[in-house]
Amino acid sequence: MEEQSSLASRDSASMTSIETRADSILRSSFERLDKDFCNLCTLDGRNWDSGSTALVAFIVDDVVTLANLGDCRAVACRVVSSSKVDMEGWENLDADRDDERSGRLFWKEMTEIHSPLLPEERTRIEQANGWIINETEIPTGQLHRMDFFDKDVVEIVKRCFADRLKQHRSDPVRQIQIARTCGDLAVSRAIGDRDFKAAYNMPQTPRNPSSVVPRETNILSSSWEGPPVFIYPEGHSGRFKGDLVSHEPDIKFFKVGQRGVVDEFLLMACDGLWDVMDGDDAVRIAKDLLFDKKLSAKDGAARLAELAKHLGSSDNITVVLIRFYWEKKDT
Repeated sequence: MEEQSSLASRDSASMTSIETRADSILRSSFERLDKDFCNLCTLDGRNWDSGSTALVAFIVDDVVTLANLGDCRAVACRVVSSSKVDMEGWENLDADRDDERSGRLFWKEMTEIHSPLLPEERTRIEQANGWIINETEIPTGQLHRMDFFDKDVVEIVKRCFADRLKQHRSDPVRQIQIARTCGDLAVSRAIGDRDFKAAYNMPQTPRNPSSVVPRETNILSSSWEGPPVFIYPEGHSGRFKGDLVSHEPDIKFFKVGQRGVVDEFLLMACDGLWDVMDGDDAVRIAKDLLFDKKLSAKDGAARLAELAKHLGSSDNITVVLIRFYWEKKDT
């Protein structure tokens, strides 16, 4: 908090300075959090193999910094009243409307999930001597859990079946491609999950500073033996080099309160929401809750979590809505 206050006291126009400091703060925080979490899992004789994804919004003046790790997602929404606002890279949900007086609705995915399906993640895992198992799943159980007495569920499903060219997360008969790190984790970056990290599995080395470690021992110590719970491919050495699952977050920045933007919010959620809801549907619902029904961000987030459950989600559901307020500028 002291670092954040220090940054906020500076000129908000100095976005580069804010970006640099925020990046450093968040990376060191994630590193410390991962270390503390892994140590907690072995404290007092514990042998926990727990892990977690993470998504953080760090807001200083008009600069929003997002740090993402795992399969959480963040989407941003803007209601724009002027065609002069640069919205390149944003999707217009009101593309068929000509009247700009009430504002046009734009949204954008602000984060990317860390899945072993991604080429750069696959490369890192395989270079560490890991492997990836691909699975195909049809979430038929989702249909049995859906609540069709919820009118928002009905509207989302209608949109789903009206556009069959696109795969929708609310479609209970879709095929889902899942990739698992070493046949286990469906993410490639996380807090914890120490069985997949070098620092918590490396051989013990002599602690005496005066002792000399032979070069052969150093080479051996650069790799580590995997846990017995892994189902190893035939011929695998059972050893790894480097982290199979990383604690390094992706960091992204964007500014809020631009001239011509009349309303704005950020929606952050874990995969319990995104497993059953597309980004554009989540934005439509959140916009209706915040701007039309005048709910608070807290109540809006609770309704989105409830809707995810009614759409058949069986995973943990965490939702955070942040609505931005600022002094109105002349457009």
